[in-house]
Amino acid sequence: MAETHLSDLIVPEVFGNYVVNQIIKTNRFVQSGILTPDPDLGPHLLEAGTRITVPFLNDLTGDPDNWTDSDNINVNNLTSGKQQGIKFYQTKAYGYTDLGTMISGAPVQETIGNRFAAFWQRADQKTLLSVLKGVMGVSKIANSKVYDQTKVSPSEPMFGAKGFTGAIGLMGDLQDTTFGAIAVNSATYSLMKVQGLIETVQPQNGATPFEAYNGLRIVLDDDIEIDLTNKAKPVSTSYIFAPGAVRYSTNMRSTETKYDPLINGGQDVIVQKRVGTIHVAGTSIKSSFSPSKASFPTIDELAKSTTWEVVDGIDVRSIGVVAYTAQLDPALTPGATK
Repeated sequence: MAETHLSDLIVPEVFGNYVVNQIIKTNRFVQSGILTPDPDLGPHLLEAGTRITVPFLNDLTGDPDNWTDSDNINVNNLTSGKQQGIKFYQTKAYGYTDLGTMISGAPVQETIGNRFAAFWQRADQKTLLSVLKGVMGVSKIANSKVYDQTKVSPSEPMFGAKGFTGAIGLMGDLQDTTFGAIAVNSATYSLMKVQGLIETVQPQNGATPFEAYNGLRIVLDDDIEIDLTNKAKPVSTSYIFAPGAVRYSTNMRSTETKYDPLINGGQDVIVQKRVGTIHVAGTSIKSSFSPSKASFPTIDELAKSTTWEVVDGIDVRSIGVVAYTAQLDPALTPGATK
């Protein structure tokens, strides 16, 4: 009986497009509006260079001029600037051996084919959290967009409505109309439920209902870290987003399959390579940033505050992300001291 290999099951171009479409369709951060697929960034991903220029126009400033019949009207110029987004280059390969499949009987081929989209989805989420950690560590942003309840109100450090209100207050007069989603881990979500502040929202167009906290769509992700330095007082950071605050684009550069009858007694491999960018609007990669491996930033490097900056001309208040740090209930937090 003839053997079946990945190359017999997968048409690379079709499979690559399928994976990309599944990521967009099922990624909770995309569906909630946190990650906004950006058609302006996408065409630049495969261009030469490792950075993407994101130009912007500054807001109109100044006071009205007095209108008279004896003075000319002054014409004011618009000023502009640019942010720098950075590309990340990622690849992943999965494989299995003839003997391994024969002995285990496991449906390895189908599993790899079906789960590659989920793998990249988790990679996007992890990359986003690394970018947020780095961006929120920039001093200008940390001073304006981070609300740490354990420091602001040490006598009431627990996640709750009061601290949440303080956090969204960092958006000033835009707070009531700006935010659309909040990303939390399971321990924070459990505390929200205990506090009875979660509601189920049914969109008017008949779409799938979703859970919301103070009107914000809840996105669960257990890659959001919990600080267990003091296990009796676990601390975590939740992120509150305005629609369009994080621009996002990926390009599946290639999908390839290969069978080698000599390696490991016969081995099938599928490998995907992609280029992408995740960019918090209003921020920029530092012009001096140089990855340890030239041109190829790692997820860990994106999580460093020294990687990012706020360029001249950007009002920090316009950055549509707020970090809310608070203590969690140890009884609801895995690994904490009950």
